[in-house]
Amino acid sequence: MTTELKIDIQTKIEQYRTELFAFGMSEPTARQSSGHWYFYKPMTELTAFIVNLTMNDCNVGISYGYASTAFTRLVNNENALREWGVPDEDITIREKVVISDITDEAIAKHKIKEMYTIYQKTQKDELLLYAKEKRKAFIQQIHAKLKPLGFKKKANTWTRSLDDTYYIMFNAQKSAYSDEYYFNLYIGKNGTNNYGDCYDTRIAPNDKFPMDWQALCKEDFDLFLDKTVVPELEKIIRTPLIELGQISSYWKGCHCSRQKCESCWMEKNLWEMKS
Repeated sequence: MTTELKIDIQTKIEQYRTELFAFGMSEPTARQSSGHWYFYKPMTELTAFIVNLTMNDCNVGISYGYASTAFTRLVNNENALREWGVPDEDITIREKVVISDITDEAIAKHKIKEMYTIYQKTQKDELLLYAKEKRKAFIQQIHAKLKPLGFKKKANTWTRSLDDTYYIMFNAQKSAYSDEYYFNLYIGKNGTNNYGDCYDTRIAPNDKFPMDWQALCKEDFDLFLDKTVVPELEKIIRTPLIELGQISSYWKGCHCSRQKCESCWMEKNLWEMKS
């Protein structure tokens, strides 16, 4: 049986700040963000150890790891680390923990010290290589679940035929603004150039996207794939298209307005009502 944190969250944050300062961490000078605290400690010429705290109503979220700080050597950006720190999603090798009770606290401190020890002498290029290998394992995790369903992989996209005319596609799309991912599910018609001709949607763990792929542990991501992604794909694969097209959540996703198909597997009652 765990014991809740004995003092209020704000007081706990101040305790953690004191401990991080004692550990040699610094706070960026220009970061002004309510509910968030950023800390950094230069380790090599181009790497830093990062610990970021987020205060919630009943817990403290901690993102931590090692970041490449090559950006601090760019012209006119030399003080970026000292002034702004590193946002969670830009930590090159990162993990996340949530502290709700004293048991969580003990586990978190152990994990953070472990991460600190493992990579403390790692140079930037080697750190980036570790991140690349970690990303490959993440993509392979998806492939291992989709391959048995008959999907073929090309880069970060998996495709499977539904019949002679239509196909289903699953895509892991990296955000253009951060090291996070969107997961897109498409149904399209062969011979057209637009993804999601007939249906497209996004799915994510707890309906939160983009997803920080490093913050979710392997077991939790497997659970998302097993309980959400695979069942949805299996439903589409096993359901005759004419039946699938009668489900409003699918035919409302069609964007072609009958401009691409002479006949369609979808029930387009919504458009008929508008015409």
